[in-house]
Amino acid sequence: MTNNPTPNGKPWNKRDKHTNYYKDYPNTGVIREYDWTITREVIAPDGYERDVLLINGAFPGPMIEANWGDTIQVTIRNNIENKPEGTSLHMHGFHQKDRPWEDGTPGISQCPIPPGSSFTYSFMAEQYGTTWYHSHYGSQYGGGVSGAVVIHGPETEEYDIDLGPVMITDWYHIDYHSLIKIFMTPGFTPYYVDTTLINGKGQFDCSSLPENNTNACNQVEMSKFRFEKGKKHLLRIINHGGEGVQRFSIDSHMMKVIAFDLIPIEPFETKLLTLGSGQRADVVVEANADGNAFNMRADMIELCGNYSKTTNAYILYDDTPEDTVPQSLRWDVVDDGTCTNDPLDVTVPIMKMPVPEPDVTLNINSTLFLNDTGHLLYTLDNTTMRTNWNSPTLLLAALNNHTWENNWNMRNLGDAKSVRINFYNANVAP
Repeated sequence: MTNNPTPNGKPWNKRDKHTNYYKDYPNTGVIREYDWTITREVIAPDGYERDVLLINGAFPGPMIEANWGDTIQVTIRNNIENKPEGTSLHMHGFHQKDRPWEDGTPGISQCPIPPGSSFTYSFMAEQYGTTWYHSHYGSQYGGGVSGAVVIHGPETEEYDIDLGPVMITDWYHIDYHSLIKIFMTPGFTPYYVDTTLINGKGQFDCSSLPENNTNACNQVEMSKFRFEKGKKHLLRIINHGGEGVQRFSIDSHMMKVIAFDLIPIEPFETKLLTLGSGQRADVVVEANADGNAFNMRADMIELCGNYSKTTNAYILYDDTPEDTVPQSLRWDVVDDGTCTNDPLDVTVPIMKMPVPEPDVTLNINSTLFLNDTGHLLYTLDNTTMRTNWNSPTLLLAALNNHTWENNWNMRNLGDAKSVRINFYNANVAP
């Protein structure tokens, strides 16, 4: 973004991809303001009409865009009617150092924003790259409250065109309250994902609906992206799904991965990218293939979720007619039978820093178990967390109330400056 002061030609001055962004980040003095209203409305992202939570009438929500070192201010107005409920907004991947009250997590850093009320978040973009925001109220982001965040910073790899976010999500035809109710029913039968969406669009087979269905269902267009022949394109890929691990690929095109989760890495090339829920990757793709129309693919596999599901978007070169349907073939890649990301030895950060000796080490296990009433629950360190939305733990700490309920799962780290957490996932899925 160019509407900034540009000392030495850049808003971030002489800082580059090797700068330690945890300690040395700019303060541009620029404020990026957003004013959003959350409502519940009926839309049909995959052709099937249902209630969806929208931000300023959009799903996914509007993109937040800023330069490294800008201050971002987002006012959230809760205008959710027809089953009113609270809400919040969490900036995924932002550390919110020195301002944990801006984290947007009800029961931890704040109370929910009540219906008819508003709240303004204000924080600095201390990191740069691609991430996303979402509600942290219950499972609300599965109902539509999510969108992309792009923080422009030092270039780590050359490209010609920034195509912006590619947002992928699993999508369900029942609301998130109903999904949670099913999951919390002893002996439940899973509700399988109905569609996968790319940038808020997918295609559901309306002919598969039961005869007693009363919701309207019509065919909708796929998402489409334009490539310029011979140019290098930056794609900011975000899995903002509630449950599914996504395998992402583009027929006949290699992807050069240059960042994961706000961390610039040494570039490597791949045909297939695996992203768990909440993960992001920046990739550079050169339009050098034979042909003029190609499938962009997002594949969920049963091993890593609850169902296999595939969706496409279209890549069209130059002036290829809008109604062209790609006939390209997917890459012949053998699935490795795991739900893991690329190995650590190929995802090497550009900015390297020594690992400090920890003052405190925590070993935390994640497990899935049936409790005495037959409900399937997750635990962290043998505790199933339950928060009190009316008494956020951050507020209690500020009031010098250090008496915690056991199921708040609190840890007192004393004066520790460095904490090492060894996290062990004992579950089949990520």
